[in-house]
Parts: sequence; structure tokens; C-alpha cells
Amino acid sequence: MKLDVIIKNGFVVDPVNHVSSKQDIGIRDGKIAVLGSGLAQQTTCAKQILDAEGMTVIPGVIDMHVHVTELLGGRVGYYMAAKTGVTTIIDFAGPVADITGHLKECGCGLNVGCVEAVLPDEVGVNPSREAVRSFLDGALSRGALGLKILGGHFPLTPQASRFCVEEANRKKAMIACHAGSTENRSDILGLREAFGFAEGCSMVMAHINAYCRGNRRNYLDELREAFELLRKNPNVTADSHMAVNNGTSGFCVGGLPKDAITVNCLKMYGYEPSEDGLEQGIREGMIRVIAALEKENIMLEREEALTYWRSNRTRTNVSFPANLPSVAAACVTERRTPGGEFLIPLAATDGGGFPRNGLLQKLLAFYRLGYLSLEEVIAKCSINPARMFGLVTKGHLGIGADADITVVDLEKLNAVMSLASGKLIMENGLVQGRGGRMLLTEAGEKEAQKRQLDYQIVNIEQGALYKGVNQHVPNRDIKEE
Repeated sequence: MKLDVIIKNGFVVDPVNHVSSKQDIGIRDGKIAVLGSGLAQQTTCAKQILDAEGMTVIPGVIDMHVHVTELLGGRVGYYMAAKTGVTTIIDFAGPVADITGHLKECGCGLNVGCVEAVLPDEVGVNPSREAVRSFLDGALSRGALGLKILGGHFPLTPQASRFCVEEANRKKAMIACHAGSTENRSDILGLREAFGFAEGCSMVMAHINAYCRGNRRNYLDELREAFELLRKNPNVTADSHMAVNNGTSGFCVGGLPKDAITVNCLKMYGYEPSEDGLEQGIREGMIRVIAALEKENIMLEREEALTYWRSNRTRTNVSFPANLPSVAAACVTERRTPGGEFLIPLAATDGGGFPRNGLLQKLLAFYRLGYLSLEEVIAKCSINPARMFGLVTKGHLGIGADADITVVDLEKLNAVMSLASGKLIMENGLVQGRGGRMLLTEAGEKEAQKRQLDYQIVNIEQGALYKGVNQHVPNRDIKEE
């Protein structure tokens, strides 16, 4: 038996294929070739043998909402995500040309997809249906998986936002929404409006926890309304993240912040919505500045942060402590019916270049507390996102599946190793992966070939977005080591 890689001695948990036992995994040509006991003893042909003794081996973690481009986050986001054991990321803004242009250099061995933001600077605040259709066609041809309404940061009119949803549905492309428009802010009222964008269509609602901060009413009342909207509108699927700090742009033009989220957050904390207000918030320590180091971004505070922000002529990202931990916890654990499927089936970090990665690590805290089984953690961060994006060869460890694997230390609640397509990405926190694989539709294949990228074609139409949520329903009786 000729194998490229063997992961030996690990306790394999693959809920899709009902595997929960100590087994070795054999990998050939980037795919799962065999599962069994004693593979390392049965073959002398494996090029690499990785020992997972005492560890738990799960399908590769998919962080389906990150930012790794110059628009938001920054390119060090690949490294920051890979370091936490993630094997696949989806950038939730683009531009996709940034990703295809820098994947070879920055990709850290990850699988990378992108939904392209429809920005007013490119199409106007109120583009016509034809303009939206043309933008979508262009985005798909450049390698995107679909569109993102980035209404909280760069709002469009409600009509244009509706066009985005309708045109993406017509093409059976991915469509995601950050609530907000020229009429409503990124809050519970904006969320209510965004569900109107999706009437009769399918859509992913980004970080639903971020609209329940108590800006309009008591945060519990806002959360109750958000849950009711999801229950009444099964055509909309949501993700949630667990970070307190948000990420937004600190860039100012003519003394005013360019990003609408920054303006809203300044108002939320009682600062003037201007460059002067930003400076005051940074100086007082309420607002932190995200500084770019060689490999990772970090948070700076007060005078150090102010100096960095000014030295970069405000062209930096900033962070407000805007999100509520109690809301995040409720979004992770809420179910449609007691013991049934999750109301919010997708978990993400909204991280990448924003320093709030560690999707698996955050979910494992809920496992340690007994709020989620290990199978449910895997469903949230691997199975369900794979199904949502039509990644049929990911999210499980069946024979023939992509060898995207995360190895976990359940005692330390941390990933210790990860592989994508059978190649080692990270081991003990050291990122070793190089290059990356672009996830795109058939429309983007020529672009990938022109750029000589490794790529994988995705059929969004076959995913859960258009075929119903079809989320993995966990079996809490699974035996775990």
C-alpha cells in the first residue's frame, strides 16, 4: 500500500461517517485513502508519518468568515488563521483580485474562498439591477464565490441591496449580508430591514450577534427579535462569532471616518463621529488600534496606538469593545427546538487579519463546560460550513474526501496540527504551509489558470444555501475519549 502521509495513533471523530475510535489515517494524492489500525506497521512506503498519540483527529476546521485583504484585515490574516488549526477560510469582503494575486505568497497552505463586497466606490450607492448583475459576473470571473452586501461598513440603498440578493440567487451564487443600508444602521433595525432584502430568496446573514448590542432597546429584547426573525425566515442562515472586540477602519478623509461602522461606534460610545473623536477615543483607551507586524497584527492602546495611527495617516484598522459575551454564548447554543438543530448552524471568527481568531478554541470552551458535545463543535466549525458552501469533499474524513484534517488536544483545548490536501500547514503553533488552493466557481477557472493557481471548483447550487439548511443534527450519545 503506497501512501504519502500516515497520521497514526489518533482518536478519530468523524460524525458524518459515524466514526469515533482510535485509528490511523492514510493519505494519498491529497485525499483520504484508508482508515485502519496499525497502518504505519503495514506499509513502509509512506513519505511522512505524523504521530497523534493522545490527540483527537477531526475534519479540517473551516472558518467561513474572515478578512485577509487590504480592504479589511490585511494579508497577515492567512498566517493568523492558519496558526489556530484552520484548514479553510472564506474571506467575507475581498477584493478577490487581492487574494488571487497574493495566494501563492501569503496563503500558508490554506484553502481560500472569497465573497466579493459590492462597494459604493465601484458601483455607486444606488446601482441599477444591470450594474449589480455586471458586477456579479465580473466577481465570479475573477474567482469569487458570490457577493457580500457590506451594508454596515459601506452601505447601499435598500433597493440596490435587494438587487444583490436577487441577482446572486438567479446565478445560484453565494450571497451574504452585513446588515445596514443608507436607511438603517448596522443594528437590530438594520437586521430587520436585511431580512426584507432576502424575502423569497436565500441568503447568509453575517455575525447575527453583532446586531444585538442594546443600541435600540434592551439587548435581550434585540436578541429575542433576532431569534424570532431566524425562526420565521428559514431562507436566511446565520453565522455568529464570539469576540468582544470588533474590527473596522480608522481611515479618515476630510476629518471624517470613511467607514460607517466606525461612525456608529463613535456615536455608541459618546464620541464625536469625526477624526477628532477617533483621536479622543484612542487616547482614552476605549478604542484600540490594530498594528501590522511582519507575521501578525496586534492591538495597541493609548499613546502607542495614537502614534501608530497618526504615523500611518489614519490608514489603519481600529477596534471597539462592541460585542456582548452573553449574546455570543446564546447564539452559539440556541436551537430551533429543545435538543434539535441549531438556530444558528454556522460559527466563525470574523477574524483573519483582525486579531480574534481561534474558532475551534472558542467552541471547545463550550465543550469543556458541557454546553456542546464534541460532535456539535465539529458540526459548527466544519460539517455545516462545508455543506453551506457546497464543499462536498470537506467536513468529513470519508474515503476519497480531501485530506483536510485538524488534530486537537482536548485537555489544552487547542489545535496542535493541521493539514490541507494532505500537506502539513501547522504543527505545535508553527505555520509551515506554503501557497494555497483557491476555491472558486467554474466562471473563475480561467482566471485561476491564467494566474497558475492551484484551485478547486465549487458548485454553490449544490450547497445548503439553495438546497435547504440540511445542517448536521448531532447525536449526543457519541462516545468520546
